[in-house]
Amino acid sequence: PADVAVVKAAGEKKESSGKKAKAKAVQRDAVITADRTDYDRKEGVVLFDRNVYVDDAQYQMHTDRLFLFLDGTNELKRLVAIGNVAITNENRRAYCARATFNKKLGRIVMYSSDEITAELREEGKKGSEVKGEKITFWIDSEQVEVENPVITMPGGFGGKDSLKKAIGR
Repeated sequence: PADVAVVKAAGEKKESSGKKAKAKAVQRDAVITADRTDYDRKEGVVLFDRNVYVDDAQYQMHTDRLFLFLDGTNELKRLVAIGNVAITNENRRAYCARATFNKKLGRIVMYSSDEITAELREEGKKGSEVKGEKITFWIDSEQVEVENPVITMPGGFGGKDSLKKAIGR
């Protein structure tokens, strides 16, 4: 049987934009399952090993190994996923060899390996695809930075707005 852990949500995020507010996903606890779990309370590190699955309100993730780094109040500071990382949500799919998430910076960094290329795909009919050695994605601004990029745009660029949307600038 798999080990199961529940990570408490940090609370709802308030809309700060003057634009019409979009419906936000309801905050809920994240559920993490794995074949094995180790927790070092003194260091604030949780290891999930083999067949790791994260079911969060904003995304789902599969990976071989996952480390959670917690602060003194058991709040998530950083997350590191290693091996066959796949992250999905309604709008995007991402694949990579290793991924890190820094909560304070609101940044996900995806890394390639010799066997796996980091890639980020937009879902939908006109979805773009970005591949590279390292992909950095800022969650709040949706800005993307790619090292050694290969960008695929279905149907060509279609003007500067399509290019801006693809690279997040």
